[in-house]
Amino acid sequence: MQTPPRSDWSLDRALAHYNINGWGGGFVGINDKGHLTIHPHGLPGPAIDLMDVIEDVQERGLGFPCVIRFQDVLRARVKQINETFRAAIRDHNYGGHYFGVYPIKVNQMREVVEEIIDAGAPYHFGLEAGSKGELLVVLAHNTDSEAITVCNGYKDEEFMRLALLGRKLGRKIIVVIEKLSELPLLLRVAEEMGVTPLIGLRSKLTTKGAGKWESSSGDFAKFGLTAPELIQAVQILKKAGATEHVKLFHFHIGSQLTDIRTIKDAVNEGARIYSKLRQMGLPIDYFDVGGGLGVDYIGSHGNDVSSVNYTPEEYAADIVYTLQQICRGEQVPEPNIVSESGRALTAHHSCIIMNVFGSIEIGEASEAAEAELPSAGAHRVVREMHEILTGLKSNKLREAYNDAVAKKEEALTMFKLGILGLEDRALVETLFWKLCRHLVEINKRRKRVPTETRELGDRIADQYMANFSLFQSAPDHWAFDQLFPMVPLHRLDEAPSRDCTVVDITCDSDGKIDRFIELGGVDETLSLHPLKTGEPYYLGMFLTGAYQDIMGDMHNLFGRVNEVHIFADDDDPEDYYIEEVIPGDTVESVLRRVQYEPADLARRVKAALEARMKEGGVKPKESVSLTEFYEKVMGGYTYLSGL
Repeated sequence: MQTPPRSDWSLDRALAHYNINGWGGGFVGINDKGHLTIHPHGLPGPAIDLMDVIEDVQERGLGFPCVIRFQDVLRARVKQINETFRAAIRDHNYGGHYFGVYPIKVNQMREVVEEIIDAGAPYHFGLEAGSKGELLVVLAHNTDSEAITVCNGYKDEEFMRLALLGRKLGRKIIVVIEKLSELPLLLRVAEEMGVTPLIGLRSKLTTKGAGKWESSSGDFAKFGLTAPELIQAVQILKKAGATEHVKLFHFHIGSQLTDIRTIKDAVNEGARIYSKLRQMGLPIDYFDVGGGLGVDYIGSHGNDVSSVNYTPEEYAADIVYTLQQICRGEQVPEPNIVSESGRALTAHHSCIIMNVFGSIEIGEASEAAEAELPSAGAHRVVREMHEILTGLKSNKLREAYNDAVAKKEEALTMFKLGILGLEDRALVETLFWKLCRHLVEINKRRKRVPTETRELGDRIADQYMANFSLFQSAPDHWAFDQLFPMVPLHRLDEAPSRDCTVVDITCDSDGKIDRFIELGGVDETLSLHPLKTGEPYYLGMFLTGAYQDIMGDMHNLFGRVNEVHIFADDDDPEDYYIEEVIPGDTVESVLRRVQYEPADLARRVKAALEARMKEGGVKPKESVSLTEFYEKVMGGYTYLSGL
């Protein structure tokens, strides 16, 4: 990737270079200061300067990394999906309504769930639970008698009783049958409790999803009933006289669906099954297409695994149209439509801000080493490497690079045999990396680049060290190679001149990011600015609101990060206020989570210091000071501070 020349740089060029308009969903921009902005109600509306947010975070004594939640963005996404489906239903004169549900597994944070419920209240927006813990939350929060609650996942008797407790409360709690043995259990427990169950049947479609999660659908999917099992379920229901309890038909073909054709194929197959079940006497009111509405993380509008080739409007229109056409052909009622979109609701509302505290510059020669070149007493291999560098010609770049690689390998062999000193080996490597940097600069000005040196810029890119844990803040990047946009939060009015990868602070070689979103595509490096001594440099990772907050792990005992919730100010649209601050984990809190008692650890260290004091190795005052320091660190933030 070629870093753009400084003379061509502008704010519009910055927007295009980082493809902000592509992935930002209309919520991200750049102001005249060169600072990244969040537009909580969409462009070109009021803007929140992220550097102002950083200043507020610091004034509150919070360290980085820090998750920033823009609750207005979350509300806007809830409104958007509901209004989009309503528009599609209206445009097609469809006979049913839309009742969305939010699957809280995507982000179970209380503030997220409560905001979605409040924003979705005018639409009777419901919730979905896939475990007993989630169902406990949903029963307490989803109090709208018109909204539905969908219970997915494998269920035991306690789960069934918990769901039926919701029916006692007058709620529309629909228990989805994932495997055939759950149906008799539900009917028995409902009879014992004296309540009428609302039943959903989940079908295991043959149509497979597209993208990273396509294995969650198709014939070998984990959940759902096959066609023969659906027939058996109907027989069980008829025998029990319970067919009137079946209210929902459900299928799910995977998360982050990339291709609209897959969605249409799945709805087509599902609509046929729904129609046949209706014709068999099941009074199904709801047609649940599951989750899968994708997020365009890259902003390329293609069917790459981190992108989607459709819009929310196309998604809703195709579902409505396909379902309507099949229902009319089969002469069955057009059901209410349910979707379980979680990623599309939550991804845009959250980002993580991190500070860069240093860089690793591959092959950067020291001033001392440069000063020694060339020297009369240098070893032959050093002189020969120097000749390759000084004799570099633009029409013989391939030959020069190949000769330099061979000379570097020769020096290494000589060093291993003991016939080359460490100083001379260092000089050879200094010259080699200097040659590589020259080649990269020359390649930037050429249209045709030798194959051998085409990827050289990526291989010798700087490594910027960022204060965060990839495993905590973006586990899907590590586990699934999911891409998340990364952008500098300031200096965007300056041309970025360094091609970089980003490494985290974990003691793990996998704790790095070396695939980035630039110019509407994917690159192995990210264009960043040179670090300035004594000045902070901030990066933001965006679209992290889905799954990342809840799936982050305890790698290296870093734990959860600080969190700030922001709302636009109604009185001053250009301003904002921090509604809530949730401190991240302290060292002692993560230690307790892995069964260490902080007081016991402090006691052990204090005893060791006292023993050293008696031996004369530590002075009494120093022992007290070191004990206090140990306890202070125990109560502090787990991430790096004072950078």
